[in-house]
Amino acid sequence: MPLPTALAAKLAKRGLLASKKPQDQNKKANYKGWSTCPNKSNIYHECTYWCETHWKGVLTPDPRYMRNMQKLLFKYPLPNNWTEVFDKGLGRYYYWNMENDLVSWLPPRHPKSIKTLSAAKLREKRILSGENESRTDKGSDKDNDNDSDEDERSHHKYSDRRDRDRDSRDDRRHRREDRHGRKRRREDIDPMDPAAYSDIPQGTWSDGLENNKTRADNTASGVLYQQRPYPAPGEVLASNKEKNKKK
Repeated sequence: MPLPTALAAKLAKRGLLASKKPQDQNKKANYKGWSTCPNKSNIYHECTYWCETHWKGVLTPDPRYMRNMQKLLFKYPLPNNWTEVFDKGLGRYYYWNMENDLVSWLPPRHPKSIKTLSAAKLREKRILSGENESRTDKGSDKDNDNDSDEDERSHHKYSDRRDRDRDSRDDRRHRREDRHGRKRRREDIDPMDPAAYSDIPQGTWSDGLENNKTRADNTASGVLYQQRPYPAPGEVLASNKEKNKKK
């Protein structure tokens, strides 16, 4: 037994019932909206299942409105190609030109009558133009992605060239320094030695002492922890004090 139409539509909306794709693809989109929906005259409104179940519409127009409409038609009669159509959503009549498909809420000969395309035509034009813009935006995004990829490749190419040029300049500078007799840093220098991070000549551990005649071996070489014997701090202070007294 087939399900009722309303129940099948509700289940399909919730994803519990698979819709028939071949019929949906062949079915033309309905831009007119639901006949009893009062918002279908708004081109930005698209009727859904809620409109079908919620809006009941107006089946018969108001008598007072009918009297006023008859007065307008008596004063501004309709041309031959115009006819009146009842809108169940608003409970009013609008006037439709059967030749050029224009509509108006007032009789076309009324001085305040505004003749325009129907809301369904305007809604269809708006939706189709939005779809075309989305397609063009996707195409432009692809072009921008290709341009960005090319820019990135060219940037990497030029950056690699800059790195090679910088390395070659550094090599030339080091060779020029070697030709001028400047000593390059050696790996066996103590990292605490100022010669390891400056241009001063490499010395021994006893260089810089004020008095170093007999208390230490000033010919010792090598790193600091291999040099023996060390002078006692008190002896260095005493020798400096005696030297100051002699002055």
